[in-house]
Amino acid sequence: MSGPRSTSGSRVRRGRTERLPLVRRGRHRSSADPIDPLDVAILTALQQDGRASLRRVARQVGASVTTVSSRVRNLERLGVLQGFVPLVSVQRLAAVGQSPDCAVLFVLPSRSGPGELERVAQEVAQEPNVCYLFQLSGTNELMALASSHSSEETRRTIESLSKVPGVRRVRSVPILQVHKERPRHPVGSPALGPEPALGRPVLAR
Repeated sequence: MSGPRSTSGSRVRRGRTERLPLVRRGRHRSSADPIDPLDVAILTALQQDGRASLRRVARQVGASVTTVSSRVRNLERLGVLQGFVPLVSVQRLAAVGQSPDCAVLFVLPSRSGPGELERVAQEVAQEPNVCYLFQLSGTNELMALASSHSSEETRRTIESLSKVPGVRRVRSVPILQVHKERPRHPVGSPALGPEPALGRPVLAR
């Protein structure tokens, strides 16, 4: 019979403290639970090489393959890990004459207020050519990064967004040249400490 559990993820058994496993079979953390250092290490490893096998990731982070597999499934369930895609360089596509047409779009809602801004943002996010969508601090404008096959398709995207109910104006700034591509985000927080050093990141050249 096990003893009482402490608040630090351990339990006391016959006068000694015993660490509980980080992942328990049949139990999943809720989306409100913060990720821990092992999750951070796994995400960091996968961002450096999305093709890495679970066995390789397990060796890098010092955990079992079963644990890493459970953590990856949980991160996918939480929406933190949304999938694996190839890193396609816009810079190199331009060098071979296949560069997409990219633009920064500033979308201004007709009315202010967090509810209206959220509604417009959800509508704008449905546009297939919108890759990223940000809410800017100190303004009601939304900033989107759009990537299309051609300038004509970008123009149609702008027209489509301009017709979204509640949108007053869409201002477009074409992207002339990409000088750096780094679709990799730091993971963790001061409470978790810095990211584990797992080698050099894979960056677009």
